This record gives sequence, structure tokens and C-alpha cells, in this order.
Amino acid sequence: MTRVADDSEKKPSYSGFLLLSLVLAVIFIIVVLMPLEPSDYWTYLRIGEQIFQTRAIPTTEFMTYTSSGQPAVFSYWLASLAFFGIYKLGGLALTALVIGLCVAGLYLSIWLCLRLLKLGPVSASLVLLVTAFMGSNNWSTRPQIFALPLFGLTLLILLKWLRGSNRMLWLLPIISLFWVNLHGSFILLFVLLLSALIFGSGSRKHLSIVLIFSLAATLINPYGFHLWTNTAGMIGNDLIKTYSSEWQPPMNQGWQLNLFFGSLLVMALMSAYSKVKVQLLWWVWFLGFGWMALSSIRYILWFSLIEALLLVQLAAPWLERFLEKRQFFLRRGFNLILGILLLIIPLTFLPGIRQQWWPQAPASLAITTPVQAVEWIKSHPELPEHIWANWVASIYISYSLPERPVWITNRIEDFDEQIFLDNKRLLRASYDWQEILDGYGVNLLLLDRDNEKPLIIAVSNSINWIEIYRDERELIFIKTAQN
Repeated sequence: MTRVADDSEKKPSYSGFLLLSLVLAVIFIIVVLMPLEPSDYWTYLRIGEQIFQTRAIPTTEFMTYTSSGQPAVFSYWLASLAFFGIYKLGGLALTALVIGLCVAGLYLSIWLCLRLLKLGPVSASLVLLVTAFMGSNNWSTRPQIFALPLFGLTLLILLKWLRGSNRMLWLLPIISLFWVNLHGSFILLFVLLLSALIFGSGSRKHLSIVLIFSLAATLINPYGFHLWTNTAGMIGNDLIKTYSSEWQPPMNQGWQLNLFFGSLLVMALMSAYSKVKVQLLWWVWFLGFGWMALSSIRYILWFSLIEALLLVQLAAPWLERFLEKRQFFLRRGFNLILGILLLIIPLTFLPGIRQQWWPQAPASLAITTPVQAVEWIKSHPELPEHIWANWVASIYISYSLPERPVWITNRIEDFDEQIFLDNKRLLRASYDWQEILDGYGVNLLLLDRDNEKPLIIAVSNSINWIEIYRDERELIFIKTAQN
């Protein structure tokens, strides 16, 4: 009888699979329900289209009339090409699916790390969900999204290495090869590897060899070593830090940032009262990524993952005592079937699918995307060139209306600071707004009725401009002939 009971206990209950499926389903649904923001995505879609059509990576800025012909580095060429291919194959539905899988892939790797740290399924699920919510501000559709699962996989590989397993290390040069051509955050790979080599407890010989091959893999890109200097230049670029909000230090505003600052308080308490000794490497990662997160919002996602893995090690005795005291969900077959359903059902929330069964479904595109106004301009090719629109609208136009150069794109490093200063003056309708527009040869204005009220008032009261289009969100003005 005892032997039969032991064999029964060895059969997996799939409770962990059920809980993981639930958390991943929630994450996936949130990702695909988020309206696609114009910032970033459409510009990289245009770059991907350009690469596909010309079979070459551009060498100069080609989307604007303010910086056309200026030398430019398109280091995210692979992500741009991937975006274009995905969009052409399956539109916004396939795009949302791929983005959802990338985000889910990241947190699947973190789940595996948590379980490798001997965390129970209930504790791992709760920690994973809170960690995901903390980093949800960085789930937008942009090249960085392709780097997320690579970061998670790297953490899993290094955690296994710390525990004496070198079998997965050979994946790191492959990760490096893809990451360097997808996004500038590939530098984080080497932050992890170098610190692990110095402070980690695994086989330094194996990691050293892999590190060398990983560094060599970064040179397999269209720019060679110049990509390193270009990426470093972007990190230290004053224009990007000044005019991009995600590069600003975090402030305790919004529930995601409430979670971030709250987690720091929890970490302080755990550090003070926990008797668990954690390897020095985890503290090095925590301090390094913590410093980055406190200096720039864009690093909070990366930091949240490191913090979660450190926190669960410190809090393991309490988590085991209060969350893993009894077993849950012991019905093996039920857990397996429900877990599979939880992974399938979220697909019904994809753009274009959810509208079929959900009358009040969230829109696929953000409300700030000027779809109607751009379609109207496209149907009137006789309109003069040089259109001014805000940053968001210009990014959308860069792909949806490629025949018309735009004022600016999200690639801040491609522009002189004067363009941003002039843009700020235009948005507040400074006294010399007309001179600024004349200086750039602007003949059309696409204005957001909610966000550009000062400029709309100034233009409406000017004899130099005539309103030629109006919808619920946008206004279009044309410069009068006499001017």
C-alpha cells in the first residue's frame, strides 16, 4: 500500500501549469488589448518597408523634410524588417499575437527561474503577476519588445550556470547575434555576463569562452564595431534624455510606479529582517539595474525581473510558510485541460477578432492615431507638401503616407535640437509661430483638437490659413495662396 501511495504522489498534479497558464493568459490579454500607440511602431514599419523594397539598409534619414539626407544609423534594422513582414502577413492581429508571445515568453522564463529557485507554484504565480504589472509600462509595440524574451532566457541560463549547469551556455552567442541586430539593449547582455564572470560562482572557464564568442557575435551586423559606439552615444545623448519622457527619472505617479517604489520599500524590509544569505552577484545586479531604473523609466522593466528573483530568495521562508503550507488544485486532468484552455482563450482578444464578439471592444489603434485625416490627405494628392503635425501624428504618417515627408519622427538622434525647440514653440503658439512655419516651408497643418488648442486658436484667427478638413479629433489647415 505504501508503494502505491508513493507512485501516486509522483504523478504531477499540473497545479503549477494551471497557475502559470492563468498568469500568462492575464499578461497576454493585457498586451493585446492595449491600443497600438503610434509612437515608435509606424516609423520602424516604414524603415522595414524601405529595407525590403531597396534590399539595402538606408544610410541617410529619408522620412522627413527637416533632416532629409543627414547620415543615419538604422541599428534596429532586423526588428524593423520583422515588423514589416509580420504586418504584411497578418496585419495588426498577427502583430499583436507576436508582441503578446514576446512578453509572455519573457515571463515564462522568469517563472522557470522562480521554480529553479525552489519557489512553490502559488508563490511563483503571485510574484510573477506583480512583477509583470510593475513592468507593463514597457510592453508597447517597438523594437525593444523582441529583446524581452532574450533577456529572460539569459537570466535562466545564468541561473542554471550558477547552479553548476553549463549546458545552455552555448545559446548565449546565438542570443547575442540576434539581440545586437534587434535593439540597442544588447548591452544589457554583457552587463549580466561580465558581472557574472566577476562575482558569480559558476564555471568561469566556460563562461569566459562563451563571453568571447558572444562579443564576437555582436560584430556580425551591418555596422561592425561602430554599432557599439553608436549605441553608447545614444545612451549618453542629451537630446534623447531631454525630449524623450521614458528617459526621465521615475516619479511616484501612476500605479505601475507605485508598485516600483513600493517594491523598493519591501526590498529594504526583506534585506533587514531576512536571515537568508544570497550570493553577491544578485546584489551586484540589484544595485546596477536599480541605479539604471532610478535614472530612467525605461529600465524599470529590466530591474523588476532582477528584483523579483532576489526578493524571492530573501522571502523564501515566509512565502513557503504562508503561501505553500497546503496544496491546491489537485485534480490532475482538470488542471491540465483548464490550463490549456487558458492559453487558447486569450487569442479571441486579438485585434479584429475581439470586435466580432465584443461590441464595446477596445479599439485596435490609439485614439491619437489620425487615421481619417491621413486618409483624406491621401485622397487629395494635389495638396502642397511639407505638412506639420505633432510627433505622434508624424510617426503614423511616416508609414501610412510615405509619399509625404513629415516634420519629425521618433528617432530623436537624427535631428538638430533647434527642431525640437521650434516644435515646443509651435505647440504653445509662440508669438513667432508663423515665422517658424515659414522657415520650414510648411504649407499644411494637421492639428489635434484636444492637444493643440493654442495653435488651433492662433491659426484660426490668422488670415494666412484656411481650414479645409475637420473630424471628431483632427483639423487640417492649408496656407493661403497670397502668403
